[in-house]
Amino acid sequence: MSVKQKFWKGLFVAGGAGVAALAAVNASIARGVQTEPEDISLGGEARAFASEYGSVYYRTAGVKAGEPLVFLHDIGAGASSFMWRKNFDALATDFRVYAPDFLGFGLSDKPANAPYSADLYVALIRDFLGYGSRRAPAHLVAGGLSAAFAVRVADEHPALVSSLTLIAPTGAGAFDSRPDLPGAAFYGLLHSPVLGESFYNAMTSERSLRDYARKRLFYDRRFATERLVAHYYAASHQPGAQHAVAAFLSGYLNADTREAFARLAQPVTLVWGKDDITTPVAQAGALCRLNPHARLEIFNQCRMTPQTEHAERFNDLLRAMLLTRSAAA
Repeated sequence: MSVKQKFWKGLFVAGGAGVAALAAVNASIARGVQTEPEDISLGGEARAFASEYGSVYYRTAGVKAGEPLVFLHDIGAGASSFMWRKNFDALATDFRVYAPDFLGFGLSDKPANAPYSADLYVALIRDFLGYGSRRAPAHLVAGGLSAAFAVRVADEHPALVSSLTLIAPTGAGAFDSRPDLPGAAFYGLLHSPVLGESFYNAMTSERSLRDYARKRLFYDRRFATERLVAHYYAASHQPGAQHAVAAFLSGYLNADTREAFARLAQPVTLVWGKDDITTPVAQAGALCRLNPHARLEIFNQCRMTPQTEHAERFNDLLRAMLLTRSAAA
């Protein structure tokens, strides 16, 4: 079990006291949450993509004839394309940018009956890349577990992907094993009507989310703003938001990408926060040995979110790399 999963599960267990009164508390929380998280943190147009299991919300902006650049958010409670709020508009000046909310997250549908798994998200990304007028292969920018999905898409459908920029990717030392019997039992627990909902509410309380942001997301605690906490809180308390998160915590979204990463022919850049304690930068060495052509960029004084803590450097790096490759093609 990864450090990140242990952290979230620890929050679940810590919130398990007082079960008898939890049903009333759960109802009170549900009544008190705002209708939806904000959808104006990214510019451009809001659109919807019809996937097999529901509608996928995404935003698009930028140069209409520009090369497609697709941002894929990390997985976790309250996760969404909000992750790219400091990058989406900045890169739209040179590319046609897209930022979807994965099924089960953000403003996308959250069906209870969807088979949430790595395979589902790999298929969703594949279908999204081939949707509508996006005929050219896309540059993918992905973080954490979504980076593992992106690696699989690039390996299994290479014609769809022109390059990969991966922020602290999992799949080669973290989040790379399928759920065992305890994981399956934990998944069942999370779906229990009162206890599961209560654990979820404890994990996604404003205090828990604030602590997670201050201790793990950011090196500089000033980035853990009240606006950020409010957004994650609203996003994680949408009806059905617990379904995908339960699958994540139980290990059903894990993907071992070591063999796929070694086979990648596309240009790959690994971006890592030097002070990341969730997916430590030491794991980058294993990936670089698997694929010696991969480039590694390390951001000092940074944890899980170099695209936020060092947005200007991140955007400049991405723009320079991709435009140089385009000019050389």
